[in-house]
Amino acid sequence: REVYIALAQIYSRLKRWKDAEEAIAQAEKISTKPEDKAYTTFILGSIYERQKKYDVAEEAFKKVVATDPQNAVALNYLGYMLADRGMHLDEAFNYVKRAVDLDPQNGAYLDSLGWVYFKMGNYDMAEENLRKASERIGNDATIQEHLGDLYQKTGRLKLAAAHWERAL
Repeated sequence: REVYIALAQIYSRLKRWKDAEEAIAQAEKISTKPEDKAYTTFILGSIYERQKKYDVAEEAFKKVVATDPQNAVALNYLGYMLADRGMHLDEAFNYVKRAVDLDPQNGAYLDSLGWVYFKMGNYDMAEENLRKASERIGNDATIQEHLGDLYQKTGRLKLAAAHWERAL
């Protein structure tokens, strides 16, 4: 099972999608515990998301969340994926907020929450959460890019440029 999961992740990084999907299907077949099946479903969702197959990715993540409502990683991934595409922002907010409530110090989750707020046009709350995320994971390019986008949108161009440069 672990080898199939590792293969699925490696194939996904190599963009060998068919191989990745086949490997995770094999891992799912030999998974016996519910949490193991949820993990393989999560990996499958991430493989779909990386291929921009958002509908089936969303289905996979929702399946994980339905079986494990406390799965902060799946909640965050699903919420961020929706928000990043500007889709179902209230739903995205609820997923990400649940992830943050489960792990309030997680920089990735705070970034997602900030990004949802940004997409909703709530720039004050976006800045608060993106800054918290940056304090926790200052070297993350995505967080710096999000801060740059926020500062550009709110007319603070010097700050925007500084954060975009940090992202690079």
